[in-house]
Amino acid sequence: MRDSIFQCLSTYHYQVVAIILFMIGLLGLVYSRNLIKILISIEFIINSINLIFVSFATYMSDKNYIGNTVVIFVSAISALVLAWGLYLVYLIYKQYGTVDVNQIYSKYKEID
Repeated sequence: MRDSIFQCLSTYHYQVVAIILFMIGLLGLVYSRNLIKILISIEFIINSINLIFVSFATYMSDKNYIGNTVVIFVSAISALVLAWGLYLVYLIYKQYGTVDVNQIYSKYKEID
């Protein structure tokens, strides 16, 4: 592994990829009407933050592995949030018959 391609990659390259992932997630969060797409967009944002943590931990050559430990905890929490979110989407679909945010809001507004 002396002449690996990963030696050419710097922290800057990881940050560019993380910013691209963050922007994709943010655009999906803003422009999406489907609840499942919104959850996936949130996962994109969380994964971009994890990539930033790992890149800085690699750059600082952290001997305590704090950045990697934070990524493990954030990944576990995001998996839990995604599971709860999918369960809530399922309950919303059973209640309203759709996962479109605008239709759910209009049906919810009619109840009040």
